[in-house]
Formats: sequence, structure tokens, C-alpha cells
Amino acid sequence: LSDFHGGECIGELNKYLDEADDSDLLIILGDIGLKFRDTEKNREFDELILSAKKKIAFIDGNHENFDFLETFDMGERYGAPVRVLSENVVWLQRGYVYEIDGNSFFAFGGCKSSDKWKPMGLHWTQEAPTEEQITRAYANLKARGNKVDYVITHKYERGGGTTVTHELREL
Repeated sequence: LSDFHGGECIGELNKYLDEADDSDLLIILGDIGLKFRDTEKNREFDELILSAKKKIAFIDGNHENFDFLETFDMGERYGAPVRVLSENVVWLQRGYVYEIDGNSFFAFGGCKSSDKWKPMGLHWTQEAPTEEQITRAYANLKARGNKVDYVITHKYERGGGTTVTHELREL
């Protein structure tokens, strides 16, 4: 799942929370949208995520309140650094490989927003990958012989795309 945008897919999240057991892990592929907009629906979604009794991990997209997400402490889960939002909810960081249920997941979130979001105040500089994150990604992939079981990303652009996942595909 992806593109929750702070509550647009709250029904799907509720379904997971109702049906999942303790061994399940939901991985959200960006645009979770915590504290993204100040609406009743977004506040309800924030509460639902932050109090989740089931395991949730997510990568960031471009529609994130990075200032809010970066207030959470760093920790380690699945063999690499994460931001720990609650006992059951973690933010997987860009450029790391996570070992989950015997599989390796290379995580690289983020995406540059179109200019239409800037006037609405829904734009953060942290949405685009940094050189440090790109360097870390290459180093972590190289250390594994450029082999992982899964690549999880928010956005992949075909053709002349400039996203990091496009560049990494060439490895």
C-alpha cells in the first residue's frame, strides 16, 4: 500500500489492523501523511497509526511532514536504522537494507514534489534524496554484491527519470 496522504485510504488501514496477526508486517510505500494536513480525517488517521497494535513499517514519499517525522528517536529494527514512532510503527530510512522474515529489502523513499504543492505549504526540502543518502545506498548495495530480494521505493520514473531508483537500476 502507499499514498495514504493522511487518511485517504483509512479503510484499507482499518482492514489490516482488524485482520493482521502479531506476525504480520504492513509496509507502506510512501506518502503515509502523518500530520500532513490539519483536517479531522488526518487527525483520525494520525491517531490510528500512532496507536496501532499491529506492526507497520513505512518509507517516506514526498507527501510527508518531515519536520514531524524527524522528531522521533532513531533506533534499530530489521538490522538497520529506523525512526521509532511507537512500539509497532517504524520509519525505514533511505539507503539501508532491512532483513525481514528472511528476505532483504532495500529501502529508498522520497520523491521530489511538483511545484503545485509549494503554495499550499505542503512541501519539505527533505522530500528529495541527499547526496549522503545516495552514497549510503550505493555503499550498502555494493556491500551485498548489489543483490537484494526486494527494492521498496515510493516512486520510480521510467525513461529519463532522475529518481535514485532509476539510477540504482543500472547497477
